[in-house]
Amino acid sequence: MKVVLIEDQILFRELTESIVRTDFGLEVVGQFDDGEEGLQACLDLQPDLVILDLKIKKLGGLTVFNRIKDRTPECKVILVSAHFTPEIVKNTVERGVNGLVTKNSSIESLKDAIGQILKGAVYYSPEAYKLLRQPITNKDYNDSLKMLTPRETDVLQMVGEGYSSKEIARSFNLSVRTIDAHRSNIMRKLNLRGATDMTRLAVKLKLVSQD
Repeated sequence: MKVVLIEDQILFRELTESIVRTDFGLEVVGQFDDGEEGLQACLDLQPDLVILDLKIKKLGGLTVFNRIKDRTPECKVILVSAHFTPEIVKNTVERGVNGLVTKNSSIESLKDAIGQILKGAVYYSPEAYKLLRQPITNKDYNDSLKMLTPRETDVLQMVGEGYSSKEIARSFNLSVRTIDAHRSNIMRKLNLRGATDMTRLAVKLKLVSQD
C-alpha cells in the first residue's frame, strides 16, 4: 500500500512517517510540505492513502482534498487539523473523507485512524465526531450551499483561497472559460458582485480553513 504525506510541520510529518512505516509496514512514496506539489504527486503516483493537513501553503488542504476525490475517488484520505469546524467536517464527510484526526489527539488516535481505514472502515476522532453531530445553525451556510452545485462550491472555495480563474482551471483540468462560467453562476445565484464578495462569503461560510 502506497502512502503520500502532505504536511508542512516537519516534526509531525516525520512522526507520521514513522507510524506508517513501523506500525503498519506501509510504503511512503512521497512527503510534501505544500499542496501544489502534494496534489501533483497524488495524481502521478496514485497512492492508496493520503494523510493531509488542512493548513498547508499554496493550494489549501480543502482544495487538495476535493481535487483528490474528484480525480482519484478510490484514494483514501485522512485529514488532520489543529482545528476543525462543523462546516468543514460536514463538507468533507459529504465528499467522502475516510478519516478526520485533530492534532490535539493522542498518537493512538492517528494509529486508530490508519488501522480502521486499512480495514475498510472510516474513523473520526472524538472531537471531529462531536462536530459532525452538531447541527449547523448558520442559516447562510445552509441556504447558500444548497443553491450551488458541488463544482461551484469548489470554485467558490478556491476563489476564497486567492486563486485566479487560470489557476483554478489548471487545478480542475478545465478551460478558463468554463471556470469563468462557474464564477458567473455563483455570483448570479448568490447576488455577489465580484471576487471580493466571493472571498468574503467563502470565509463567512468557513469553506476556507483558517486554523
